[in-house]
Amino acid sequence: MPLISLYTNVKLDNAQEMLTARQLSTLASTQLGKPEQWAMVKVDAGQSMCFAGSDVPCAYLECKSIGLTDAQIPPLAAALSSLLQRQLHIDPARIYIEFASAKPQHWGWNGDTF
Repeated sequence: MPLISLYTNVKLDNAQEMLTARQLSTLASTQLGKPEQWAMVKVDAGQSMCFAGSDVPCAYLECKSIGLTDAQIPPLAAALSSLLQRQLHIDPARIYIEFASAKPQHWGWNGDTF
């Protein structure tokens, strides 16, 4: 926690995927004020996706974190969109982001929960 899952129709090679994952990890931990040792990122690039009936580059992100607050969401949405625009050339108007807050007892790690 936090967990960022990125799905995009932009094709990336392995190095680009890892760079994007690392950048998202750093961004999430910085924006949420959590140590990066707890951040996990999943990148699924080159997916068959369309947005508004078009296959122009688009993305869907899921952002989950223990204790995510409503106040944290707008700046996090802006930062995530900006990163994808800079790195993957995706128009922010073609990015959906779903945010979810988790209770510590609903998040498992190392055979236990937080």
